[in-house]
Amino acid sequence: MGNCCKDELPIEEKKLLSRDKKIEQRIQEEKKKQFEEVKILLLGAGESGKSTFFKQMRILQDGKIPQKELDSFKPYIFQNCISQMKTLIIAAENLGIPIQNIEIVEKFHQIRSNDTFLNQELSQSIHFLWNDPGIQKAYESRDIHFQLNDSASYFFDNILRIGDPNYVVNQKDALMCRIQTNQIEQCKFTVNSLTFLLIDVGGQRTARRKWIHSFQNVTSIIFCASLSGFNQVLREDTTVNRLKESISLFHEICTSPWFMNSSIILFLNKKDIFKSKIEKYDLSQVFKEYKGTPNSYKEGFDFIRDQFKKASEINSKQARKLYIFKTCAVNSKNVQKVFRSIADTLMRQAVKNLNLV
Repeated sequence: MGNCCKDELPIEEKKLLSRDKKIEQRIQEEKKKQFEEVKILLLGAGESGKSTFFKQMRILQDGKIPQKELDSFKPYIFQNCISQMKTLIIAAENLGIPIQNIEIVEKFHQIRSNDTFLNQELSQSIHFLWNDPGIQKAYESRDIHFQLNDSASYFFDNILRIGDPNYVVNQKDALMCRIQTNQIEQCKFTVNSLTFLLIDVGGQRTARRKWIHSFQNVTSIIFCASLSGFNQVLREDTTVNRLKESISLFHEICTSPWFMNSSIILFLNKKDIFKSKIEKYDLSQVFKEYKGTPNSYKEGFDFIRDQFKKASEINSKQARKLYIFKTCAVNSKNVQKVFRSIADTLMRQAVKNLNLV
């Protein structure tokens, strides 16, 4: 019997080794499976450029947005043009700025802001108003006295093309179009052999409560923040500065127990608008602690970046690893370059987690 047990011992050891090997193999397969699809949550305050970035990812995957889908933007583009011109007219009147084209203004007062019908005659009226000195003066007062979409000037500059009976929506039009998002959207695409599932959620305050506890174990979070919001207030609450709200939300995300294992990617977006604004507005009027050169693009950007870095700290002794990018979401080349860099970073992270480096 003793000899029998002695002979069987190596076989038992082989079985144990085989079982351990299978367990290890299964663990590695599960790890690999986890990174076959990288789940990314796209977060940020309202009007930070999240939806534009989401559209860009569709373009990155498919090469372009299908024309049928582009055509679906037409009523929203029309509504953007009408509502923003009405906003400018009302602002000019409230500020006591005279408008030369009174007859056109009176016609505009009969149109509702949510109208989605734009014909050639109406587009010509918008064209005349956009070139009115009074409307231009009111436009220069935006952000200080009233809210206007960042894309307003783009659509006004292209209004005659948009109002043409044969108007066909192009990709730039769709990227510039503002549509308030309060629902969850998903997009799957591949970059550098890595598959991503991008999840976009609504940016308005009321929508955030729906997602803050709904996602966990996501690989990464992309947080969009609008640099140009430093001199703007929220549409939902005119007592709250947009950039400060964004910093506060970023802190909430970085310190949330739901996202402790997720890497954080910060997009400091709308760098082009920020560059033009900082030449006119002093950052220290909003952030008293800013001691840099007034109207300096570089120093202003560095200060805002550092505010987000501080907001990412879990406590005074523990800071999170951040990947920070300066972006312009309407610039396809910029977004594609940035995301390929992100894909490389996440690929290295995936390889590291697989113990291959």
